[in-house]
Parts: sequence; C-alpha cells; structure tokens
Amino acid sequence: MDKSNYSEEDAIESAMVGQEDGYRYLLTKYQRYAFSIAIGIVRNEENAEEVVQDSFIRIFKHISKFNKSGKFSTWLYRIVYNTALTSLRRKRKIDFLSLNEPENYDLEIPANYSNGFDDLVKGDKVKFVNKAIARLSEAENLALILYYTNECSIIEISQITGWNTSTIKTRLYRGRQNLYLELSKLLGNEVKEIR
Repeated sequence: MDKSNYSEEDAIESAMVGQEDGYRYLLTKYQRYAFSIAIGIVRNEENAEEVVQDSFIRIFKHISKFNKSGKFSTWLYRIVYNTALTSLRRKRKIDFLSLNEPENYDLEIPANYSNGFDDLVKGDKVKFVNKAIARLSEAENLALILYYTNECSIIEISQITGWNTSTIKTRLYRGRQNLYLELSKLLGNEVKEIR
C-alpha cells in the first residue's frame, strides 16, 4: 500500500486485518485526544495514561465491531469515556475501602499536556488556564475538552456521553462561565487580557 496517500479509512482497514501500521496510525492520531478526555474525568496523569492504554487495547481488540457508517473518532471517544468512568468508579471504591488518606485530586495539569486554549494564551497564562480548567466540575471539564479541544459537535458529544443536547449546551455555557470565574480568582484583573 502506498503510505503517502494513507488515510484513516486505510488505517482502519489495516487494523481490522491485524496490520501493525493501521494500529500505529490510529494510535498516533488519537492518543492525545484520548488523553484529554481521560484526564478530564480521572484528573490524574498516571490514571489517565492507564485509561488511554486500556481504551486502545479495547479498541484494537474490538475494531472489527466498528460500524464504518459512523465516525471512528466518536466510537473511539465513547470507549475512552466509558473506560475512564469505569476507572474512576473503581478508584473511588478503592479509596472508600482504603484506610489510607484519599489521594489529593487538586491536579496541576502537566506542562506537556496540550489543549485547545494554548493557541489563545502564551507563556505563564497557559498554566493558569490549565489550573482553572482542572477546577471545573467533571462534566463541564469534559464538555469543554470535547467541544473545543477535540472539536466534537454537540451530536457527537451526545453519542459519546449519553447526555441530551440541552444538557450539553448548558454544560458548555456554565463551563465557559465557570472557567472565566476560576481565571478571575487566579489572575484578578489580568483575566481581561485572555478574553
């Protein structure tokens, strides 16, 4: 196969017949987006990496079940979303049963984590935007990441999360408002420069 014209459809076909180049193409293309969904839910870099790894194992194990009439990204994001929720439930159950101090979920997003707001702000401001996003509710965080970073439509977000469209629009609206409030707390008057 001519690799210069290699497309996502070619990669899916290759992966369906067990060819490594198809897996590699899909992993390379979607790994960062999968991580952004996972970290928005589990809020821990190590757990997010584990979720992404588990998700891709599931995706490649069950790629033959992918319905080619839909978008591959939506199918993939749905698997990542469900895997992250399962991981979070498992983690919460372990924390509940554990006698140890629960883990601190006040997460500072790693410097190598990239999101859609990086194009809007430079330098130190990126750190504050990431901190503000991490302070949002799980649902608002995920809605903003899917919509702005992963450029999913409202319908695709609904397919991934199971939320109805009015819920998604509300979470996006409140997420933007709360992001601004969190940035105001962190930056004071400087927040006007980010807008």
